[in-house]
Amino acid sequence: MIGKLREFWNGRILIIARGGQLARFVNEGIRDGVVFYKTQKSERGLRAQVQIKDFAKLRRAARKTHTRVHILSKYGWPFIAARWWRRKSLLTGILVIGIALVSLSQMILSISVTGNTTISSQEVFDSAEKLGLKTWIWQSEVDLPQVSKALLEEFPDAAWIGIDQQGTHIEIKVVQKIRPQVTGEAGNLVASKAGLIQELIVIQGTPLVHEGQLVKEGQVLIQAPYYVQQPPGAIPKPDANAKPKETVPKAAPAAKGFARARVWYSAEAAVPLVEDRVEESGQTAKGWGIKFGSRVIMVTTPESPFPFADQEVKNHTWTLGRNWHFPVEIVSINYQELRTVHIERTQDEARLVAEELAGAEVHKKVSPGANILEEKVRSIPQSNGEERIRVEVETYEDLAVYPNS
Repeated sequence: MIGKLREFWNGRILIIARGGQLARFVNEGIRDGVVFYKTQKSERGLRAQVQIKDFAKLRRAARKTHTRVHILSKYGWPFIAARWWRRKSLLTGILVIGIALVSLSQMILSISVTGNTTISSQEVFDSAEKLGLKTWIWQSEVDLPQVSKALLEEFPDAAWIGIDQQGTHIEIKVVQKIRPQVTGEAGNLVASKAGLIQELIVIQGTPLVHEGQLVKEGQVLIQAPYYVQQPPGAIPKPDANAKPKETVPKAAPAAKGFARARVWYSAEAAVPLVEDRVEESGQTAKGWGIKFGSRVIMVTTPESPFPFADQEVKNHTWTLGRNWHFPVEIVSINYQELRTVHIERTQDEARLVAEELAGAEVHKKVSPGANILEEKVRSIPQSNGEERIRVEVETYEDLAVYPNS
């Protein structure tokens, strides 16, 4: 290993010598202090390797023996260094890019806020900037735990604020406080859907419907009791030195009760006996390109390799900070082959498929937890070469809900 490294560092020249006195040529070269490496003789001539400093010494031996010497290749660090030295501007550019990348990796280039719902992201950005957390500054200049603590004190609606650093990106994670819902804001109890009332239980409020009555969706079932304010009395003089306390305002009482009813759901589905369906074959192809502004240059797979295909286009871009976007984007396209499948069904097969489709559709409409009383399947006669099925479901469930629930 050390010998190969020394050979690479000093450099070698691969030569080929042609002439009628090759043995004398080698002897004359050795007499002049030339060292030949990996010598091979063939019909084309004599191939050998010599060091860079010994190549000039071959001139006297070649002239004396009338031998022609040609250079086949050059190997080693001296030739690489000379080649790159002729490209000083390229070396300078690589050095500048390397320094810029190292410098940028030590800075904060982008900031994002996640987890906030009612707190404005712009307010978080502005507050963080006042605390010293902003883009295009050195990472060592910012104390992230201190900034996180200061932000938590500034936003009372936040239960926790954490700052996560991922390279040059800063993510401000916000967990907001969950305010208790004031009971009574719901008000009246209304019907969540149409149905026939079977059982009405009123705990608080005034009933506006009766058992055996058919109600519509949104109809008021139990009215909330009226809110009677306390009569105005003597108002105590407020203490100017007293600190205000956070209190939950007293809300009007809400209606309470149950309204259990029979509810009917239905759904229809039609399945043809003969149809041509377009579906995915499972064959895919991918291509990518470069986008400059509105112009896209595809590098691989510029067009779909399939006669019929569905394509999904994704754009990959890079950003620095919140506003600056790199002008060049990478575009990737995923081609999914589509094929036409001819399907022929019997009446029983079509009826079974239609029943499954209608059943799945009607069960999506049924409220979770509802008690299913009866399920009927009806066949609707058709004369256009298809089977139509209607599924009807009867349930027993509670319809009383608050309007804002």
